[in-house]
Amino acid sequence: MAAYGDTFPSTLDGGSTQRLNHFAGNSGMRTHIKVVAIVNILYGVLGLLATVSMLVGGLFGGLFSGGLFSFLAITVASVVGSLILGALSLFGVIAGFGLLNHQQWARWVIIAVSTMRLFTWPFGTLFGGYSLWVLLNDETRREFAAAL
Repeated sequence: MAAYGDTFPSTLDGGSTQRLNHFAGNSGMRTHIKVVAIVNILYGVLGLLATVSMLVGGLFGGLFSGGLFSFLAITVASVVGSLILGALSLFGVIAGFGLLNHQQWARWVIIAVSTMRLFTWPFGTLFGGYSLWVLLNDETRREFAAAL
């Protein structure tokens, strides 16, 4: 198995050797940025599906709760929860597509959404932490500054 610093022949520049370094250059960060964008799009779509099921489940749960107060409490809670989850998910999907196109605004939106996702254990913490690590990296900042 190859280790950091091993050399391999390269056919790109006439047979000279190139150093195997996964963290050098912007190409590694470009891959991480694409992964962050795709993960946020997929996580956002799942969140939108959860939003719909939360809203429908809350409305039906309120209808069959048996009392007016419990109907109102369950319905209001499901609507408020659906609005919050739906907004985060929709922002994640839209900004994910923007991130694929190297839009600076999308980077900031994903940073905000990822910060809020840190509190949803375990996948939100995992995806949010990874997204923050990628998007707050100095190489990523240079990548987006060059795209302007």
